[in-house]
Amino acid sequence: MSEQPINRVVVVGGGTAGWLTAAVIAAARQAKEPNPISPLSVTLLESPDIPTIGVGEGTWPSMRSTLQKIGVSETDFFRECTASFK
Repeated sequence: MSEQPINRVVVVGGGTAGWLTAAVIAAARQAKEPNPISPLSVTLLESPDIPTIGVGEGTWPSMRSTLQKIGVSETDFFRECTASFK
């Protein structure tokens, strides 16, 4: 039996954890296979009825390296998310 590559991933739940999970999965696949025969589709499902809390308590010390892994500039991240250091 041959193994089929995973072509579709669905992340259920948004927020910091959901968005970063989706981004890390997509970036890891891209790093492993820059030109895959079968591209990976990553879909994030989040509720439109749950408002953003925006407190940032879920951010951890390795956030800089995580942003680097997913190809997002720290400056752009802060600017686009209107984030701040606490």
